Amino acid sequence: MSHLPDFFPFPAKATKHRLFYILFFIAISISFPTKAQTKIELINADISEFDEKVNTKAMRLIGNVKFRHESALMGCDSAYLFRDENRLEAFGHIRITQGDSMTLTGGLLHYDGETKIAEVFERIVLTDGKMTLHTKKINYNLSNATAFYTDSANIVDNENVLTSKTGYYYSDSKDLYFKKDVLLKNPKYNLDCDTLRYNTFSKTAFFLGPTNITTKESRMYCEKGWYNTVKQTSSFVGPSYLKTDNQVVRGDSIYYDQKKGIGKAFYHVSITDTAQKIIIRGDYAEHHPITDSSWVTLKAEMVQYDEHDSLFLHADTLLAIGKNSVDDKNRINKERENKKDILAYHHVKIYKSDLQGACDSLVYSSSDSTIRFFNKPVLWSGYNQMTADSISLITSGGALSRIILSTNAFLVSMADTLQTGPQDSLRFNQIAGKKMTGLFKDNNLYKLDVKGNGQSIYYALNKKQRSVAVNRADCSDLGIKINKNQVKQINLINDPEGTLYPLKDISPKDAKLKGFSWQLHRRPVSRNSIFE
Repeated sequence: MSHLPDFFPFPAKATKHRLFYILFFIAISISFPTKAQTKIELINADISEFDEKVNTKAMRLIGNVKFRHESALMGCDSAYLFRDENRLEAFGHIRITQGDSMTLTGGLLHYDGETKIAEVFERIVLTDGKMTLHTKKINYNLSNATAFYTDSANIVDNENVLTSKTGYYYSDSKDLYFKKDVLLKNPKYNLDCDTLRYNTFSKTAFFLGPTNITTKESRMYCEKGWYNTVKQTSSFVGPSYLKTDNQVVRGDSIYYDQKKGIGKAFYHVSITDTAQKIIIRGDYAEHHPITDSSWVTLKAEMVQYDEHDSLFLHADTLLAIGKNSVDDKNRINKERENKKDILAYHHVKIYKSDLQGACDSLVYSSSDSTIRFFNKPVLWSGYNQMTADSISLITSGGALSRIILSTNAFLVSMADTLQTGPQDSLRFNQIAGKKMTGLFKDNNLYKLDVKGNGQSIYYALNKKQRSVAVNRADCSDLGIKINKNQVKQINLINDPEGTLYPLKDISPKDAKLKGFSWQLHRRPVSRNSIFE
């Protein structure tokens, strides 16, 4: 009869086979032994003793106590060593070193040789040669050189001081992870966020949650990004903004070089000047705080916002030059304090409920509140179209005040006459001259003065005869009165010469002044049409 246990799955008669299997299992056990944990090694102690009254399982060690466990050295004033449990409790002037640079000191140590986790308490200082960490309690894992704290810590790294409630430290990668009430202080800025990773080697902070960076000149916000504390460069991802004085730059992502004073924003960009109530939008922007200037391109738009009627402007590129820009003599122009000039380049269009325009380039000067249009400029005010080689539009308090059309000035409006047939669509009141100056009231053009080479074609209605006549006149100067955006009266000044034609007698050639150009196709009809 066999007395082998019932769990052997072979017949009881095959005794020699049973012996083979027993030897096989023994060989496996010998070939794959369980990995034994290394024991804590006692290197030195001035006094070592067993005190059954204190602890029957521990060796009591006093004076210059030193231990080694694998790659780590530990020292203290006194300790209890539990050899059977492979752990120790140490007291006074705790010091743990691992590798060439990591040092951890404190007042009390609990170390487990099986898990290789050291719990350190009281007056803790952790340093790796690059930074120094202070806290009340810390867990340090010697197997992967990782530290963890949950009772707030203060980390000093040259000029940087960082505090947080919880954190991890990875000695090998020189990475610090911080969580809850994270604050990084530097003489040049303050950084606060919820979650932060900081590398002590590259001195770069990585933001993993809502973050604010505040300097004397600016404030930056993002939801994700990084900041190099040495190069003072940063990159923000997610809804981000950069605030400087009276200006706010927003974008889906922002890159900022603090030393060079250059900020770059990408996609859904907006630059808001609260002092002048101006917003510049686009998909790419650069902001230069040192010169207080910005430029925007890709769907660029400027909005001069008003509670009742805002002005919208589009161009390929918009440039805003601020208070710190220098004049031709490289001196700061103090008169432009808190003001900005706006320059628009190529395919410019503007829209306001009572004013529309188009040109190739434009300059808005904040010093005299004047908008200057160049390269085939055209403006519309009500029924009136105005063109010239250059146009200057002066505003006051956000309202239109005066307009100056210089060289080849021309005003055209559809004639408000008795409609007698399809040909009426070709009837245009026209005024031309070297220079025109117009005045606005309640944003409506009501007076226009022409100086030099004045010419006019005006359609007049004889209400009694229910007929239309055409008055064509030439003189040096003209005075025009406009009511409800329509020409109502033309005064000929200085040597006038005029002819009144019945409508049927004027030829198509004589019905147009030299330089006539009806450009209704260029007129924006809505805020969105400035992009067309």
